[in-house]
Amino acid sequence: MKLQQLRYFCAACRMRSLSRAAESLHVSQPSVSMAIRELEREFGVSLIARRYQGFSLTEEGTALWEMAESLLRHADHVSAQMQALGQRRRPVRLGVPPMIGTVLLPRLYREIDARCPELLLETEELGTKTLLRDLRENVLDLAFVSHHEPLESEFEALPVTTLEIVWCTRRSHRLAGQSAIAPAQLEGEPLVLFQTGFSLRELVADAFETAGVTPRVLHTSEQLSTVESLIRSGTASGFLLRPLACTDPTMAAISLDPPIHVQVSLVWRRSRRPFRDMARLMDLCRTAQLFS
Repeated sequence: MKLQQLRYFCAACRMRSLSRAAESLHVSQPSVSMAIRELEREFGVSLIARRYQGFSLTEEGTALWEMAESLLRHADHVSAQMQALGQRRRPVRLGVPPMIGTVLLPRLYREIDARCPELLLETEELGTKTLLRDLRENVLDLAFVSHHEPLESEFEALPVTTLEIVWCTRRSHRLAGQSAIAPAQLEGEPLVLFQTGFSLRELVADAFETAGVTPRVLHTSEQLSTVESLIRSGTASGFLLRPLACTDPTMAAISLDPPIHVQVSLVWRRSRRPFRDMARLMDLCRTAQLFS
C-alpha cells in the first residue's frame, strides 16, 4: 500500500467519478483505476462496484475511505512539520583562534558561498584551550585548533595543514636580515605575546625555556590586531604564523632556530553525532584548499 494509491482512491470516492478524480489529480484515468485495483488485490476485497456510469462503494470501500482520509491528513501534517523544521536551519557553531581565523575565514566563507550557500555559520575567535573547553561543554560544534601534540582521546581531529611560527619585527630592526633566529638572540628584546591559553604562546615559551632564556615580555594580548600594531610600530617584536606575517611588506618574518611548526586540525567531540550541516561543513573542510 502506497500513499499515492490512497490519494487516488480517496479522490475517486469524494467525486464518485474516476475521470473527474484523474482530472483533479492531473493524471490519466487508467492510473486511478490501476491504483484502486492494486489496493483491491493487496487487501483481497472489492472496494468499488463498477457500473456503466460511475461506481458505488462497497462496505469494505467505505471503511477504507474513512481510514485512508485520516491517514492522509496525518501524513500531510507530518510532511508540513518536517518541512518547517527544515526551514529553521540549525547554525553550525565554529570556533577558531584569531590568527588562524584571519587567514582561514575569508577562504572558508567563499567556499561555503560557492558550494553550500544555505549553510548557516556562527563563528567565535578564541584561544586553543578555550576552544577545547567549549567543544567539551557543547558550546561549539567544531573548532579549528592549533596544536603540536596529539589531542585528548575524547576528541576527533581532521588534520588540515601545518604552519610555521616565525619571529616578526620591523624591517629596520638590527636582526631583520637574519635567515633564522635563535631564542638566545632575542634575550632582552621587548616582546609582545598572546596571552596564556593560546597554543602559539605555549610553543614560544617552551622554546625560550629550552634555550634557558627568560623572554622580556612587554605586553600580552588576546587580540591579533594589538599584537600586529605593536610589531608594526616597532614598540616590540613578536611571533606570528607565516601566512599572516607574509601579508605585511613592512614586516620581516624570520624562521626560528630550531624551527617551530604547529598542526592545524578541525576538531570535534568523538561522542558527538554530527547533524546535517555540521557534516556538510566537515566534508567541505576535507576537500577545500583552505590554506593553499
